[in-house]
Amino acid sequence: MLIYPDFIQSYSDEEGNTIRAPFSGTWPLEVINHLMLTESEGKTTLTLRGGPFNATEEERTTFESMRPHVQQGFVGTFDQLDASLEQNLNR
Repeated sequence: MLIYPDFIQSYSDEEGNTIRAPFSGTWPLEVINHLMLTESEGKTTLTLRGGPFNATEEERTTFESMRPHVQQGFVGTFDQLDASLEQNLNR
């Protein structure tokens, strides 16, 4: 099992200042992410977990209300990556 350090994700302006997400005025300014890779029977599984960091109650509520959409977005992204890798491996 490989565990990578947690990392903080945020939106920023051109100067690198942390700003609000363009889609929500109450999205957390910072989201902490934890990435873990595990191997079993020759297959690698990536587990990505995340949540609000240094957030207000309102920001936490917004994040939790959007969690299913965030998960759906990641699933779609990783499905596309999987299809691309499969296509390139079979060339």
